[in-house]
Amino acid sequence: MLLQPDFSQPASRRAWTRRLLAPLDDAAWEELAGELFAWQFARVPAYRRLSLGHGVRPRNLSSWREIPAMPQQLFKLENLFSHGELKPGAIYETSGTTTGQPGRQHLLHTDIYRAISTEGARRAGLFAGEPQLHFLTPSPAEAPHSSLGAMFGFWQRASRQSGPRFWARKGSFHFDNFRKTLLAHVKAGHPIAVSGTAFSFVHLLEAWEGLPPLRLPKGSWLLETGGFKGRSREVPKAELYAGMSRLFTVPDQAIWNEYGMSELSSQAYARGTSGLHQTPPWARVLVCDPATGREVRIGQRGLVRWIDLANTDSVLALQTLDLAERTATGFRLIGRMAKTEPRGCSLSAEDLAARPTPAIPAH
Repeated sequence: MLLQPDFSQPASRRAWTRRLLAPLDDAAWEELAGELFAWQFARVPAYRRLSLGHGVRPRNLSSWREIPAMPQQLFKLENLFSHGELKPGAIYETSGTTTGQPGRQHLLHTDIYRAISTEGARRAGLFAGEPQLHFLTPSPAEAPHSSLGAMFGFWQRASRQSGPRFWARKGSFHFDNFRKTLLAHVKAGHPIAVSGTAFSFVHLLEAWEGLPPLRLPKGSWLLETGGFKGRSREVPKAELYAGMSRLFTVPDQAIWNEYGMSELSSQAYARGTSGLHQTPPWARVLVCDPATGREVRIGQRGLVRWIDLANTDSVLALQTLDLAERTATGFRLIGRMAKTEPRGCSLSAEDLAARPTPAIPAH
């Protein structure tokens, strides 16, 4: 019988975080995945329906690869929260640009998300050299339902850096003050890190047009998070990175992409225009055939499926519509699939939201 943590209790959440941050071999990963799947199977009705539709229960789970993945679209249709009637401490919303309706991720507390998103960035190497952090987004106070803003706020608090850090305020980008602050950092020789959505960097490049570029100090980096959805135009990645490199006089390898989403607690990172994304030890990505749901071979393309052991408060396995190529050491993100339901899911998102929930025990 699998042991189940009680993720409603602070002590259990702290213990889980410690386990995630400890060295994880395959056996430890399997154990954690089984425990979390059992918790969510018992407490998230739509996820239990999905799992039963696949014929998977905690007692017959033989591998973490068999854990059913929830279609990302269902976050727009149903409250996927593993704590019943308890009040969530945070609710993060997706853009809602595809259907007009945002998806929502409910967290009982932000403690695990805070620890994991900060440690994941640290292990990727973003905090080496203690760069001066700046964000082209609203602050967490101004955008309380933004998981990206929350993560950037966690980074700022972990860095213990004071002063203005969030430069999109009250619907405006405070370009002049941002530029003056960067110039002061450059003069002092401090490494600088600028993070924002891809579209915010497009806006920055336009605002900077006609002004001399900066030469950022050694150890500086830029990080973009995608984010063209709902915008009137997109800029190809190679073109965007070339512009960022010219503006800040940094090499291509000093430009990062962060791949995450509101429905998850972990992130994957890639460096440079053609870099491969890598997940932290507590998260894994499968690239799966949209027709069969099975993992593709190395060198083939498919849909990204996340298994995120930090995602305790909703579902650990998420099926996205993001296309990627599987490689031997990571995955290469390609783009978004057309607006169709992957046939490898035995139940559609609408089915899962509408069907009654059978009373099935967890074990």
